[in-house]
Amino acid sequence: MKATVSLLRCADYGQRNLDAIVAASAEAALMPEVRGAAVLVKPNLLNGVDPERAVTTNPAFLAAVVRHLRASGASRVLVGDSPSWQSQNAVGKKTGIRDAAESSGAEWVDFSEGVELPCPEGRLVKSFVIAKPFLDADLLFDLPKLKTHMLTYYTGAMKNLFGLVPGLAKSAWHMRFPGRAEFSAMLVDLASLARPEFTFMDAVVAMEGPGPNNGRPKQLGLVLASKDPLALDRTAARVIGYDPDSIVHLADASRRGIWVGGDTEIELAGLRLDEARADSFDLVKQAREGTPFSKILPKGLHELLRDLSVARPVFDRQTCRLCSACVKICPAKALSIEGAKRHVSIDYRKCIRCYCCHEACPYDAIRLVKRPRLGGGRAGKEGL
Repeated sequence: MKATVSLLRCADYGQRNLDAIVAASAEAALMPEVRGAAVLVKPNLLNGVDPERAVTTNPAFLAAVVRHLRASGASRVLVGDSPSWQSQNAVGKKTGIRDAAESSGAEWVDFSEGVELPCPEGRLVKSFVIAKPFLDADLLFDLPKLKTHMLTYYTGAMKNLFGLVPGLAKSAWHMRFPGRAEFSAMLVDLASLARPEFTFMDAVVAMEGPGPNNGRPKQLGLVLASKDPLALDRTAARVIGYDPDSIVHLADASRRGIWVGGDTEIELAGLRLDEARADSFDLVKQAREGTPFSKILPKGLHELLRDLSVARPVFDRQTCRLCSACVKICPAKALSIEGAKRHVSIDYRKCIRCYCCHEACPYDAIRLVKRPRLGGGRAGKEGL
């Protein structure tokens, strides 16, 4: 199947500029009719930080999309997301997203209540608990931020749909599917259920380095849009320098037959790929997938090799403020705050390397490193 991806220049978040680019993107990528419809707009609200850090969808970008939907005749525009560990209202206030939504004519909706829905096309998961506003809307519009990701390497349209899972329930999926391949397959299952009707990607300022929370803002000056979330993600991955077939969830999705099967089925509107490609972009180094060691080595030796080769979280005493975000979000319950001097302790025997702690930390106090110098070794705990 063919899919169109609009790829347009957008130098900044000025209202007049954004309004024009969003409208042009919608037209070029054949945005579906929204007249008379209730539209749920799902931005990225990972953590409560200033929008200049590029952790979340920029509030000005969201406001421009809401204005366009209202001008296009949408009867209602609903805005919401489920942050990693903080309350939706706190993150909405800190990032400016809630004010941007309401001031531009949208309703701020609560994602804390979930409804279980069947996932008939799921390969691993046959049902998901999804935030209730998903059922209250006629159409879903996805508003991801283009970012790197320490677990999935890249996060965009398809990964952003994970925020449809309410609150800390997301941690349970990390615990159930700790490996990159199986976690990625779960993401594709979820995308097969959510099926967003349209995606606008905020790549005006992207994130490079150790994303999705602790990377660095990177000016790209782009807006992408498409009816096909996989086509958009494959294009965005190439813009920053990844082979999309090396991103596990994108490769899996391409094989499913639901979206585009590969780049030859993608038609670009606007810029050519070589015109949009970033001159430099700090990517997350990718591990070789599909190692057979787990099948041919004894469990103890395999665990030792994994411990030496797979990066694990290490905490910085000077930077950590003991906010407990990492403890709250850890699906394996491997973290605790203990000791007379109060420090974060991690039990590496329990740690599943999901990197939720790194993703949630608002102070960039966690590094992911291989073979850190630990006094207690693999069997012990490591504190700050």
